[in-house]
Amino acid sequence: MYSVNVPVPWSVQRLAASLEPALTGFASIRDRHTLVVKRLDGRDLNDLHRIRERLRPALRGVAPFEVRVTGVDAFEAPPLGDAPVVYLAVEAVPQGAGDSGDDGGDADPAPLRAIHDRLVREFGAVSGLEEADYVPHVTLARGWEGAGDPADAVSRLRERDLEAVRWTVDELGVWTREYKEIAARVPLRG
Repeated sequence: MYSVNVPVPWSVQRLAASLEPALTGFASIRDRHTLVVKRLDGRDLNDLHRIRERLRPALRGVAPFEVRVTGVDAFEAPPLGDAPVVYLAVEAVPQGAGDSGDDGGDADPAPLRAIHDRLVREFGAVSGLEEADYVPHVTLARGWEGAGDPADAVSRLRERDLEAVRWTVDELGVWTREYKEIAARVPLRG
């Protein structure tokens, strides 16, 4: 299976690595991090070229935009797989927000949601995964094998103060689950 992802910078990778000691009770800890925008159903590498060529017109007019990590959160009951899923919450930085990222209000994930919606129109929704609202995130860990209540672990993670991390989304990548890497990139040009 393929997905369209936002590549994350080293600062996000470092932030995720800094949280690993607090994730030891989870069944699976991610060692590679991306922000999934849209899952695709491509069965083999011959589909990669077709996917990339369909992405170009679907993304026409989408300009680069800034996003930031806002904290740790979790999906308590994900549609598939083991629960909980712990993740870094990501949202768009409103235009005009200063370097601190403090805009005096809640940021809106609209650019990421708009891209997701465009790609759902182009490629269709993946059954069982994309019926619910899209939540921009970078998965850290999932499932629980530790001692105690996983809700307590999730609560402690949600309360952590995190390093402020911002970056510009100026391209999307086609992620291949088989190789766990971005196999093609499509720039955002506006």
